Amino acid sequence: MYILICDDEPAVARQVEQLARQHLEQRGIPVQCTVCTRGEEVLARTDLAQYQLALLDVDLETMTGIALGRRLKQQNPELVLVYISAYLEFAPEGYTVRAFRYLLKRDMERMLPSCLDAVLAEHSRECRTLPIRQGRRETEVPLDQIYYLESDLRKIKLTDLPASLQEDGFLRVGRSFVVNMRYIRQISNYKVMLQNGVELGVSRNGYAAIRGAYLEWKGQFGDEL
Repeated sequence: MYILICDDEPAVARQVEQLARQHLEQRGIPVQCTVCTRGEEVLARTDLAQYQLALLDVDLETMTGIALGRRLKQQNPELVLVYISAYLEFAPEGYTVRAFRYLLKRDMERMLPSCLDAVLAEHSRECRTLPIRQGRRETEVPLDQIYYLESDLRKIKLTDLPASLQEDGFLRVGRSFVVNMRYIRQISNYKVMLQNGVELGVSRNGYAAIRGAYLEWKGQFGDEL
């Protein structure tokens, strides 16, 4: 795993590197860390596309970690951002750039290992696929590229879908639709509104259970998106 670390306190940056390297290598994952102390130093690199995870301080000396994360995301949209700061009030800003987690420095030794495990789990989930057969041809569609699945006589039969989809964050909202909960914007008025603008009808008989299942999932996993 390629990890980018930026903290304007060199001692803290080294501590973050040591904790991350030790935890991941214990799990048999090779680690390549790059440690920087200034945002400009990070942005001057020409290899930003290779990094999978960035562990950033929020309150950097010459630019905020939020601004740095936004610039990094523009160059590498798949990069996972984790913010580490001494101040809790910066947390809401972190989520404006779709930060994966926000950790307090005082809790870093305790919380960073579980955060890294969550990053690995999310990466594994994104690598999983759903086999789709069209005639004699079968293709593998990554789960994270699926907003919803629709059933009719010419398409996928929802009864044929693997049960593991529920574990991967998919929710049946009626006889014809299964949706990827990570892309739900809102459930209200017997409709599911997705982030791409699509609206799907929800079964009236199961509406309360469906909405409850989504809210439970969002409460558990929503802050990781």
